[in-house]
Amino acid sequence: MHHKITTFANRHHLFTDHMHILVAVSGGPDSMALLHYLKERQTVHGWKLTVLTVDHQLREETSKQDVQYVINKCAEWGIECKNVSLNVPAHKEAYGQSTQVAARELRYRYFAQQMEELEADAIAFGHHGDDQVETVFMNLMRGVEPMHVHGMPVKRPFGGGELIRPMLSVTKADIEQYCVQYELHPRRDESNDEPTYTRNDFRLHVLPFLKQHNPRIHEHIQLFHEYIGEDFTYLMGEAEALFQSALFQKEVGRISFSRQDFLRLSRPLQRRSFHLILNYLYHEPPSDVTYHHWEQYIQLMEGEKAHTSFDLPNGLQVVRSYNDVVVEFRSRHSENDECFCYELAIPGATTTQERHFFETFLSDERTERDSHHFACDVSNISFPLYVRTRKPGDRIRLRGINGHKKVKDLFIDEKIPRSARTYWPIVTDANGQVLWVVGLKKAYVEKGKQSSTWLHLLYKNIEHF
Repeated sequence: MHHKITTFANRHHLFTDHMHILVAVSGGPDSMALLHYLKERQTVHGWKLTVLTVDHQLREETSKQDVQYVINKCAEWGIECKNVSLNVPAHKEAYGQSTQVAARELRYRYFAQQMEELEADAIAFGHHGDDQVETVFMNLMRGVEPMHVHGMPVKRPFGGGELIRPMLSVTKADIEQYCVQYELHPRRDESNDEPTYTRNDFRLHVLPFLKQHNPRIHEHIQLFHEYIGEDFTYLMGEAEALFQSALFQKEVGRISFSRQDFLRLSRPLQRRSFHLILNYLYHEPPSDVTYHHWEQYIQLMEGEKAHTSFDLPNGLQVVRSYNDVVVEFRSRHSENDECFCYELAIPGATTTQERHFFETFLSDERTERDSHHFACDVSNISFPLYVRTRKPGDRIRLRGINGHKKVKDLFIDEKIPRSARTYWPIVTDANGQVLWVVGLKKAYVEKGKQSSTWLHLLYKNIEHF
């Protein structure tokens, strides 16, 4: 197994000398084998290793024992270890997520914070070749769009460095044999054998059937994933060049083009240009756009009706009139609709009638995890805070620039449709200082000299705003 991992890692340029590598370790066979492999090469390559282990508060005393096992093993091997307890049940309930989604979201948020705080070069995960087979086939079951039929990347940007998976070239059986060979005695999570989760069901029933007919299925699927990824990257490059050409006339919230010119394109470029149109018009493409919408789209293009249309999520509409095609937003509100303004509970949760959800809390933590998370020192803001629609003259002091910018100009720069601007959520303090144009831009707020308390706002729109 040593040779397989090393050959795979070299082919994908996963390691360099003198790296600081974080290792996600649960105490199970996969992560313990990975940690042992890295430990054995640590001195030769001058690596600094730091283990991150997580208690998800899901299996009571067993979870604590898993964490303690990892702590003890790291002490035995002379490896730095950091551990954290994450309240997955509370997060799951607050956001209406499945256990696995909630656990992964909190876990990866913690990993990203550690990557930035420790200024690490990479974080290594113990996903193996059998995991890759499961992922590809499960994604294939969910949809037929090529961009959705993919596996786990060997490496990708993460937390200021890279997330790497050195063990995608080996199987679960290889790992189990490795653990026996080096007497690792890993912990076992009994939930991995419960068929209540789709992945476990696939692992217990489908994967054995595939491996019975082809023991090297993991190698074939990994190469399939890499090949299709290279093809997809090339075709998307061609589609993006086409999208920037004169074929597509782009305005704020609107794209128009010639149906005849579109039909001259190859089908792969037609399909990818459709997704580029959606990416351009939606600030954040909703998850409920599926291949069924592509089928409606191409039927509209190829059909005999000279005047026809169909609706996409969130008020986006495709309209064909003879040879002209327009994709634009319909107005979502009438002129009689009222603007909104709500006081935010701090700490606590606030849900508006428009289905905007805000969670707020105070902490000494300063890290933001994504565009839907805002954090600032409380010293130079005035409470209470409000979420409201825009007002004439609203200005925001953007991070990274001198001076202020009109919120109206910000909407234009970000290509936000007119129909969406009036009702876009904006967070202000009691003095009217714009702190956050949600999901778009965050304000620069000066830090106090003494304060160590930071305000955190987390945003979610249940209807994919």
